[in-house]
Amino acid sequence: MNTVTRVRKLAGFEELAAMFDPEVHDALRGLIEGATHIVVYENLDLSSSWCGERTALKVGPGCGVRTLDKALRGHLGDLPSQRQYPIAYLEVANGAA
Repeated sequence: MNTVTRVRKLAGFEELAAMFDPEVHDALRGLIEGATHIVVYENLDLSSSWCGERTALKVGPGCGVRTLDKALRGHLGDLPSQRQYPIAYLEVANGAA
């Protein structure tokens, strides 16, 4: 079950990029092509050594997750201490954020 009750919509790529280290900004830009959304997942378990870890997931046709609804209802990671839940998403318009 998703433990996040509110997932915020990001205003633009800059806001998405601010959630990650500068070293991965080019990789984040690479996710945009062919995506409808980029969803940010985060480990929220305060007792976990993984707490605060984030992942960006490309969502859209031809992706492992095809719809925003499915991305927001799921989580990443099998072990409870490593699970990441959706916290934010970026809507991608025509391959450009």
